[in-house]
Amino acid sequence: MIASQFGRPRGPMGRLVGRLMARSNAPFSVWVVSEIRKAYPNEASRIVELGSGPGVALQETLRLFPSAQVWGVDPSREMLSQAGKRNASAIKTGRLSLVPGDPSSLESLGPVDIVFANHVLYFWHEPVKELQRLAQAVRSGGLVGLGFQLKANMPSMAQIQFPRLGHILYDTEGDVEALFRDAGLRSVAHRVKGSSERPEGRLTFAVTE
Repeated sequence: MIASQFGRPRGPMGRLVGRLMARSNAPFSVWVVSEIRKAYPNEASRIVELGSGPGVALQETLRLFPSAQVWGVDPSREMLSQAGKRNASAIKTGRLSLVPGDPSSLESLGPVDIVFANHVLYFWHEPVKELQRLAQAVRSGGLVGLGFQLKANMPSMAQIQFPRLGHILYDTEGDVEALFRDAGLRSVAHRVKGSSERPEGRLTFAVTE
């Protein structure tokens, strides 16, 4: 089942899913990083993307934060391989490091200025706990951001299959904001890509205290 590959792509099918994600999610990934750049006007020195997938958002992060050391963390070897090929020059110069792992891996990377994740929230079965891990890794005044899509705006395949696989979908921005607040994050803000009638995705973020 192709839906089972999105949480952790693996094998030949996972490599195909990675290529599909790179193509279909690229505009959203680029948009999320651009919105984070606007929300964090200072020069960041350490940035982590969780669930970095095929590396499109990493590529944009390296471009918009030219002074930052960047890490991409992903549990999938296939995704790390694709991200490495897409960002080979940054790896060669030492600006980008790719790490096999999950939110628990942040403990060894913090403190960082920014940590963000795109389309990862659905696969967290304990989202408040995972958000707390993100917040603990970010220094005071840093930023935690999640890019996602609400259930009603997701493809029908995801709406049907993700819950069957035990993944969690969200109905409103308020549902996601509640996770941030339960994790101890305040001053939560939201951004929407596209029109409110036909949103192409959303970003929820908070600056740490």
